[in-house]
Amino acid sequence: MKKLYIETSVWNQLEHDDRPDWKETAERFLDTLKKGIYEPYISYVVVREIEAPKDEARKARLVEHVNSISPIILEADEEVEALTELYMSSEFVNTDSLRIYNDCSHVAVATVNSIRHIVSYNCKHLVNDRRIDGFNGINFKNGYDNIVDITTPHRFVLSDEQE
Repeated sequence: MKKLYIETSVWNQLEHDDRPDWKETAERFLDTLKKGIYEPYISYVVVREIEAPKDEARKARLVEHVNSISPIILEADEEVEALTELYMSSEFVNTDSLRIYNDCSHVAVATVNSIRHIVSYNCKHLVNDRRIDGFNGINFKNGYDNIVDITTPHRFVLSDEQE
């Protein structure tokens, strides 16, 4: 079964109306996950970001979405923290933003846990060939041999004919 790390932007899209096409795809992706076709993962970073909104009703809906598929929740350890720091200090990131740190942490968690596929709507910082190449370059240089692939949920939504 293919392992998918589901980054926070996918969950958030379920509660946004600014991109109806993305919301619809996120809903279809969630339906696909509920069928047990893929093995879903999140991390402490996703949990922390989902619990951040001050709007309690929105936060409750996000938690409900996550709980509806019962993903495996991955913890951070020293290895994840060290890899995140390597990403942050690289020339392709080069910032000290907490938001970027969290984005890098998502990739580090997936990498350390040998999860190749990261599903995200964060096209600026994650679903971006330059960044993906940067993450993979650092990974290879530091002994990680799995190639990280970061893509939108569209790729994993099954049509009726594929089921």
